[in-house]
Amino acid sequence: MIARKKHRRTRAGFTLLEVLLVVAILVALAAFAVPSLLSTQEGSQRDIARLTVNNLSSEMTRYKIDTGVFPTTEQGLAALKDPPSPPPANWRGPYDKNPGQLDPWGSPYSYQFPGTRNQKEPDIWSSGPDRQSGTQDDIGNWPDVPAR
Repeated sequence: MIARKKHRRTRAGFTLLEVLLVVAILVALAAFAVPSLLSTQEGSQRDIARLTVNNLSSEMTRYKIDTGVFPTTEQGLAALKDPPSPPPANWRGPYDKNPGQLDPWGSPYSYQFPGTRNQKEPDIWSSGPDRQSGTQDDIGNWPDVPAR
């Protein structure tokens, strides 16, 4: 009978204090990990937008080599998929394999020719995380100089 009493005194689980301590440690670790993951995701989104803008800029250069001119602002990036009206001579498109794609934040890429930031080629850009053109977070194919 003495053996039974000793057996009942052994612990079978965790105390509330131990569970709260483990939860507090997990919350502290998450507080350090989550911001790091979010900044990594934001950096990846910026890289994707930058690569896409560079790709669209290259496709516009191919368009100009074939046709002799860049599309107007009104014709825009759609000229990479379908020939504009009236169709330019020597249009050999479609030039863009992913027409109508959106930037990582769900906004369409913007196009302007003649560019205000590039002297002799069009401006192509993503409006960035704030989804508003003309702000500091825009990602474009222009050199890092202030707009005129």
